[in-house]
Amino acid sequence: MNRVLKTVLAAGSLLASVAVSTAALAEKWNMPVRSNERNYFTRNIMQFVDEVKAATNGKLEIVVHPEDSLIKQPEVKRAVQTGQVQIGELLMSMHSNEYPVFGVDAVPFLAKNQDEARILLEITRPYIEARLKSQGMRLLFVVPWPANSFYSGKEINSVSDFKGVKFRAFNPVTGRLAELMGAIPVTVQQSEVSQAFSTGVIQAMITSPATGVDTQAWDFVKYFYEVKAMAPWNIVIVNERMFSRLDADTQKTVLEASKKAEERGWELAATETSKLIDTLKSNGMEVRQPSETLMQELSKIGDQLIEEWVKSAGADGEKIISEFRSKVKK
Repeated sequence: MNRVLKTVLAAGSLLASVAVSTAALAEKWNMPVRSNERNYFTRNIMQFVDEVKAATNGKLEIVVHPEDSLIKQPEVKRAVQTGQVQIGELLMSMHSNEYPVFGVDAVPFLAKNQDEARILLEITRPYIEARLKSQGMRLLFVVPWPANSFYSGKEINSVSDFKGVKFRAFNPVTGRLAELMGAIPVTVQQSEVSQAFSTGVIQAMITSPATGVDTQAWDFVKYFYEVKAMAPWNIVIVNERMFSRLDADTQKTVLEASKKAEERGWELAATETSKLIDTLKSNGMEVRQPSETLMQELSKIGDQLIEEWVKSAGADGEKIISEFRSKVKK
């Protein structure tokens, strides 16, 4: 064998070994997410995973599984904690029975706009991170839904109009809200909303314009009342053990991409809302402002729900609400 051929073969062998080594080092993570590919949450996450893959030269690839296609939403947190999946997105308030601070974002009429919601996140983030850390997980980023409002098949002028109505609940506080309005709470996940309406399981709901568009609510209800009760957060979490296995540069890349995704997500929540409401209108829904009577009644219910949340959250709840009210007043 001549020297040139030996050199070529040696070079080929070296390239092959590098390729095998690179493949061996590459990580592929599975990520269940809550919404379909059209929703701004999922679009934002797709950009996040693309940025991670590009910045790591494919060393870390995250495969997104939309709309409960891999793991049902209530099980996502546990799946990340146990390592069944490495990373996942979930509605934080779904787990408020476990830890009341997980439900702070969903307390009606606490944070009345996005600026106040940002203040609330700044205050509660250390509590959320500490809880997740104790369970072997890390918080990567937080993105809010557009303000949640009422969807109904009939006109709503006061709380009494909800009496006996089967009302979709997606977390403990919306179930409690339904009870206080005289409605019948029925737990239905986002991916099941259309079927629940079509089969009569639910007749009304409180949710965001984004979910209304995703579920094509106009096929089942006529009215959308902009009460803007709360804007719950979706959080993206990662298994800490899986994260710690990444090399330092890859960890840094994930954290930097997470920070960008959070800022982008909050901007999207603000800019997408009017477009989503226009979509509801264009499909025949009547978008209405709530009556003064309805808002006064809801405000009283909101005060009660805030008090109940503080009581359930104990010392942490008192600290959070005190700091929040202090910062909002400034």
